[in-house]
Amino acid sequence: MLSPTCLRSFLAVIDMGGFTEAARHLNATQSTISGHIKRLEEQAGHRLLDRDRGGSVALTAQGRDLIGYAREILRLEQAARSRLAGTSLTGAVRIGLPDDFASGRGFTRLLAEFAGQHPDARLEVEVGNSDYLIAALDAQRLDHVLTKQTRSADGEVLAQRAVVWAGRIPATGPVPLVLFPEPCTYRHRAIRQLEEEGFSWNITYVSPSLTGILAAVNAGLGVSPLAEDLTEQLVPSIAGRLLPSLGSVDLAAGAAQPCGWRAWRSYPETLRRREY
Repeated sequence: MLSPTCLRSFLAVIDMGGFTEAARHLNATQSTISGHIKRLEEQAGHRLLDRDRGGSVALTAQGRDLIGYAREILRLEQAARSRLAGTSLTGAVRIGLPDDFASGRGFTRLLAEFAGQHPDARLEVEVGNSDYLIAALDAQRLDHVLTKQTRSADGEVLAQRAVVWAGRIPATGPVPLVLFPEPCTYRHRAIRQLEEEGFSWNITYVSPSLTGILAAVNAGLGVSPLAEDLTEQLVPSIAGRLLPSLGSVDLAAGAAQPCGWRAWRSYPETLRRREY
């Protein structure tokens, strides 16, 4: 029998990218996590993870095969616990998030976990830019939103991320920009900083999706201002000249008043622990 506790540690190592972050996420020591992985490998009869001297981890073939089963086992365990305890949630909750949350940071996986733990609940998710989501929240068309904001904006700040330039630019001429459509926090920040420091610029590519932005940057169509944690899938940036600093952006959670579904309020803390 595969231990749910060990499976939870196994998935945390994969989802968090290593033993250190997994231990932090589960509020455990690294030796405890290592012990869980060793025990799970004994139970499975196979090595599941390869770990190098730098601390990075990679799945073995058997580890890749186990991931889907591990998530389903934990989902069923939680569903059974909730049902037996009479705590399974019902009703509907409306969540809004920008595309870079939907496409990156693993947030959709968190939503899937929530839906799996509460099968009688109806989860409605809408993707849009931050201005649209805040307006929908104010109009109570959404119950909760996650947005990119400046420090002075409203909402509970979950994390702060540096905004960086990603991509390639020539040594001379206008800076070619790969951007999300307006309104966009990254876009406004980039254009304002370029103009304040005397750079000429032109927009070479606009995409409403993070996938499109990453593809354009990787193809060499220009540079894009992005939160640093969204650049892992990009080729190394090659800047032909020094571009202005873009500072940082807050990842904030907002809730309608009155709150549409109070049970969802525990999830911002989950987000903070996972550092999305």
